[in-house]
Amino acid sequence: MWRILLGLSCLLGLLPQSGSAQQWTGTATFGLTGGYQTNTYLDPVLRSWNNRSSTPGLAALTPRVGVAREARRTRLAATVRTRLYPRRAGMPQFVRGHAQARYRLSPSWSVGASGGGTRLRLGSSEESWWALPSVQWTPTSSTTVTARGGLTQRYVDTDQGATARQDSRLAMLNVASWLTDRFRTEGRAYWSNGRTPTTGATFGGMGVSVRGVYWPTGQWSVEAQVGVEQVQYETRSPRSRFGRGGLKVAWHPRTAVTVFAQARASTARLVNGSSTDTHVAAGVRLRAQRVLGGTSTSPPRRRVCRAVEDGVQVQIPYDGPGTPHVTGDFNGWALPGTSLTQTDDGTWTTTLSMPSGEYAYRIRIVDGDERRWLSLPSYADTASDAFGGTNGVCTVP
Repeated sequence: MWRILLGLSCLLGLLPQSGSAQQWTGTATFGLTGGYQTNTYLDPVLRSWNNRSSTPGLAALTPRVGVAREARRTRLAATVRTRLYPRRAGMPQFVRGHAQARYRLSPSWSVGASGGGTRLRLGSSEESWWALPSVQWTPTSSTTVTARGGLTQRYVDTDQGATARQDSRLAMLNVASWLTDRFRTEGRAYWSNGRTPTTGATFGGMGVSVRGVYWPTGQWSVEAQVGVEQVQYETRSPRSRFGRGGLKVAWHPRTAVTVFAQARASTARLVNGSSTDTHVAAGVRLRAQRVLGGTSTSPPRRRVCRAVEDGVQVQIPYDGPGTPHVTGDFNGWALPGTSLTQTDDGTWTTTLSMPSGEYAYRIRIVDGDERRWLSLPSYADTASDAFGGTNGVCTVP
């Protein structure tokens, strides 16, 4: 574990410090999951030991801590998490550290890198490390295309007491898009090829998966996912094929609380037969986030809302991840709302066509599956809403 923490700390220190506004944010999450599984292949930790006997009951605790630094063009995030199984004898020891760095070249292009390591121990031990440079293209405010490629290494203790190293090359392509204000879809494809230097054994695999998330209301989400994969050891050996599917329903009563229920299934056609896995679980996830500090520059004095021909122009300063969206009286408070476009001076803007009148609005940040409200700048015209919150006010003459 200490090597994972040391590597993440070095990456934090190597990132160049920007002279623009920057902010440090700390995040902590705690998940509790309980359920039933017929095998361990769908378990994020125990899948590496899917041939071991296991009780069907599942109970897991997942704590996670992270820190992020955000500036106008750069973002760095590092997280460490573990997963505990209090009901299992010989409970596995698991810890994973992960770091990401991203630099925005333009509103449409970003470059970055991700890396980290995982340590697992259950009788024998296993360690893995990876480093994946990436390029991200944002053709529209609702669509991102990310390409990653790099190297991974895995160290596994053998039955003879030695440690076998496995080197792999990995390439991934990910496409995510908001098809509507309430429906987000994501597709992923990967290819890998590797070998074990001590024995000369080769292996590889490829697969695709599709995931969709639908929000019927602001507090409920339904997620469905399917995927297929094939893995081959040695060039002339038969291929193992896997198919997976899952359904998850989540309730978000508050920003910091998520209650979920999920069902997943897997089928495998292996060299020596077939195997299936069914996984049903429910749980709760708690999340806390706090601004740790940073530097900021005062934005130039301007109005958030400015009247233009046939409507109003909305302009806000924002340096963080994700895309700001505006919603309010003008669209029935539909979420996430109308997306804003980034300008050269670091602000985000959009023009709304609407008749004369006074309209309440709020800014919603969409960052992948995460959504959060953004505090308005101090110079914005505001008014209290019926629930004790604060809305911005735009006036169209």
